[in-house]
Amino acid sequence: MNAPIRLCLAAAVLAALPAVATVTVSFPSPSYSDIGRNGSAEADEVKNELARHIQSLDTKYLKGNDNLWVEVIDVDLAGGRIMTGRRDVRVSRGGADVPTIVVRYRLERDGKMTSGEDTLKELNYQQSTLQASSNSDPLHYEKRLLDGWFKERFAR
Repeated sequence: MNAPIRLCLAAAVLAALPAVATVTVSFPSPSYSDIGRNGSAEADEVKNELARHIQSLDTKYLKGNDNLWVEVIDVDLAGGRIMTGRRDVRVSRGGADVPTIVVRYRLERDGKMTSGEDTLKELNYQQSTLQASSNSDPLHYEKRLLDGWFKERFAR
């Protein structure tokens, strides 16, 4: 088979594939309110888990050709820290320890660019009727917060 025919076949196969949305997540700040000490394994774990969760929402709420960039500006996890030797323990009392995430975003959809900055906060996070993704997940309040924001801001 000669090169032009192979090129046409490859183009036809690519055209038949469904378009896939892309989500890029970054954490540009060197320090955050409450995700562990900068450069610690805990902070990296929290950043990686939140990034994976945000990226997992693409197929639920974005259109096939959408491109979304999310910068996580600040994170204040639900609950407060209690120091216990080597490991911090997070205790959620439902008071002034609400989960808060500040994000900046840019969305390219249908040839148009929109952008903004949002502060995500759920004041009654422990009394919410929304189901947590998993009560055993240490970031279930934050993930639920991101789910609600993503749905409200980017649903097709």
